[in-house]
This record gives sequence, structure tokens and C-alpha cells, in this order.
Amino acid sequence: MIRSMDKAHSVSTPQPAVPGLDPERAERAARMLDRFAEMAMEQAEAMHQATLAAAEAGDAAAAKELSLIFDRAGRSLRRSLALQARLARERLEMADRKAAHARDRAEEKTQRRRQVARAVAGSIAGDDGVDAEKGERLTAEMWERLVEDEDIDAELAVLDHPLEEIVIHLCRDIGIRPNPAWLNPDYSGADWSHGREAEGDESGPPGWPKDGPDAGRYWRFAEPGWYDLETCKKLNRPPWELKPDSS
Repeated sequence: MIRSMDKAHSVSTPQPAVPGLDPERAERAARMLDRFAEMAMEQAEAMHQATLAAAEAGDAAAAKELSLIFDRAGRSLRRSLALQARLARERLEMADRKAAHARDRAEEKTQRRRQVARAVAGSIAGDDGVDAEKGERLTAEMWERLVEDEDIDAELAVLDHPLEEIVIHLCRDIGIRPNPAWLNPDYSGADWSHGREAEGDESGPPGWPKDGPDAGRYWRFAEPGWYDLETCKKLNRPPWELKPDSS
């Protein structure tokens, strides 16, 4: 009977929690450990009562065997509690890492938003067709778009999305000439570079080509290079070297 009770209450010790468990598996492991600890405690209490009963009945052999079973149940309980503590610590560390990552991403997005704001504000200030009153209005509109526009917010969150595209797109939407050179923190507002003709003429307007249906579509800025203002994309070569229908 004693051996039958031992077999009935014996519970296999679970394996240690695996570091880096995903939240769902970690939660399931925690529930399993909680249940195991309850079972081990129930077994320990049963063995304790049985040991006392055997001792009171004068059955030394039974009391000794029950005492050994009680010790094994106690070890199982201690291991279970230790695993619970370890898993709880790992889950806390996982939560801390996740929170720290979220903070870092949020700070990076905030910094990218500031860079875009600086570039657009610099573009507004450098546009000869914008007076002080209009500049204030456009700056307010810029910040409204930067904070509330879901598409811009999503682009800012993608760390490898080119900020130049956001600047050009936003400037185009509010009706001013973009100057992505302001994205460089060392840029102080030097004049942007002029465009040039295919023949190599460095003079002329800042856009290329000078005339035709696409007049002024391509602009060359002092530092970032050539951009297609229609698609808000940076070019990998001067526009006159592009193949037809390519960017």
C-alpha cells in the first residue's frame, strides 16, 4: 500500500525553463510549474500525515519509508519553486529587453522626426517665395503632418526608409522647394547646387530639364545629389543619363 501511494503521487520533475522563451510559451511554462508546485505540496503534506500516523502506530519501517517519500516530495517542491523563480526572472528580463527596445525605437523615430522637421523648416526659410507670415503657417502645417499623418509616421518608424524622400514629399505637399541638405546637422544653409544641361553647362536654373513637359522635375542638391521631385526618389545618376521611363 505504501509503494502504491508512492507511485500514485510521484510526479516527474519538469525540465528547466529555456532562456528566451516567447511570451506565450513562457506563460504556459509558468502555469505548468504552478500546478506542479501545488501537486508536490499536496504530496508532501500527504506523506507528512502518513509518516506521523505510522509513527503513532509504532510502525517504524512504514514511518521510515514514508519519511523517505516525504523527503523526495520536498526536493521536488524545492526544485519546482527554484524553477518558478528562474522563469519569473527570465520573463522579467524579457519584458525589460522588450521595453528597452521599444524605447530605443521610439527615440530613434523621434530623432528622425526632428531631422525631417529641421530639413523642411530650413527649406521653408530658404524659399524666396515664402514671407514670414506664410512661413509660420507652413511650419505649423508641417508639424501637423509630421505628428498626425499616419503614412509619414509609418515611414519614420522604418529606420532604413530614406529621410530625403519624406522631406521632398512633405515639401512638395505644402508647396515649397525642398532642400534635403538640411538633414545634415552640419549644413548651415548654403545655396543648393544648380542643375546642369546634358552638354555639361553648370549654369542655369536649379532644376533639369530647363523646358518641356518635365521642366524642373529633377533637382540637384548641394549634398544629397539628384532627386526626382515627382516620385520623391533619389537618383543613382544624373537625370540625362537615365533610360526612358526609368528613375
